[in-house]
Amino acid sequence: MKLVFYNPVLVRDESNRHLPGMERFSTFFKFYNNAVVLLDRTGTLKIPIQTQSVFPIPALRPFSKTLEEVCNERACELLRHVDKLGTPLYVLYSGGIDSTLVLVSLLKNATPSEKKNIIVLLNKESIQENPSFYADHIRGQLRTESSGMFGFLMGTNNVFVGGECGDQLFGTDRLLDIITRFGGQSLHAPYSRDIFFTYFNSSLNDGDLTNYWLDIFERLKGAATVPITTNAEFIWWISFALKWHAVFFRILSYASSRNAPNISRAYVATRYFHFYNTDDFQLWSLNNPDKKIRDTWRSYKWPCKDIIYDFTKDADYRDNKTKHGSQFFLLKHMEPHNFIDDSFHLYRTLDAKQYYNPDNDFL
Repeated sequence: MKLVFYNPVLVRDESNRHLPGMERFSTFFKFYNNAVVLLDRTGTLKIPIQTQSVFPIPALRPFSKTLEEVCNERACELLRHVDKLGTPLYVLYSGGIDSTLVLVSLLKNATPSEKKNIIVLLNKESIQENPSFYADHIRGQLRTESSGMFGFLMGTNNVFVGGECGDQLFGTDRLLDIITRFGGQSLHAPYSRDIFFTYFNSSLNDGDLTNYWLDIFERLKGAATVPITTNAEFIWWISFALKWHAVFFRILSYASSRNAPNISRAYVATRYFHFYNTDDFQLWSLNNPDKKIRDTWRSYKWPCKDIIYDFTKDADYRDNKTKHGSQFFLLKHMEPHNFIDDSFHLYRTLDAKQYYNPDNDFL
């Protein structure tokens, strides 16, 4: 069985540590993120889990579209799609930069009748994160429902769109860690193994193991289709190559037990979308290394905030909004499925022998 999503907590459970390679592989979650589903889209790494990349990195080519043009085209594609299906378009909205840009792009391109077909899934945290946008563009103007019901929408005939994969286009909140520890000037300085040794070893406290993982990441760096020359680009590439599946599937993993049997490849192709999961967004990211962050955390995703500002004229949001971990509040009381296979079937439990890969790089 090949997986496109797995729960790292279960995979690295003590009961699996006897499997060759699993103990060393599990150290990744100590220093990077204990919830990240490591799945290499470049095909460079062989991990102790049988996985399948279903979202290959597009072949690099010149790309002249602006981010706004890509957003507008994606919005029109989704709006026409639900028109054709005759279903509502449920938009998961957190108030953060990614989901606000999703909603702005849809509103800019929707006809009056199409706006009536948009249903915004939100909660009090969504409102508090971007109160002026809620007051000016959602309340009384768009249909709303509680974001807590999203799990019951998965596997139905309704169309769902989220804002995942946005972080992977621009980097990750680990850029904030680098700024905090080494200063904003370090982001665009030439790649320094010493900086990342200090950073990762602060969690691992094992120089040999830290160097082992840096060797792996530098192999991944060598597989990049664009030059990786700075510290910020190094952080971005790790996330871009390894985390795409994690963020695409994690919302789907919370599908209700009642609806989970309805999840399939056909369902995901026609009813479950994340706005930024397209080749064009990835090509924009690959071709625009200078448009992800400047030298401050407030500048992270500044092209997105500029597009939002052109629509809202909210200068405070443009100048001061930073990334906020919104999903914690949404997911903390929900029970996920822990595994998704390459047919997009969901499982609560699997025996390790069903997914273990003995031919791995961590022996």
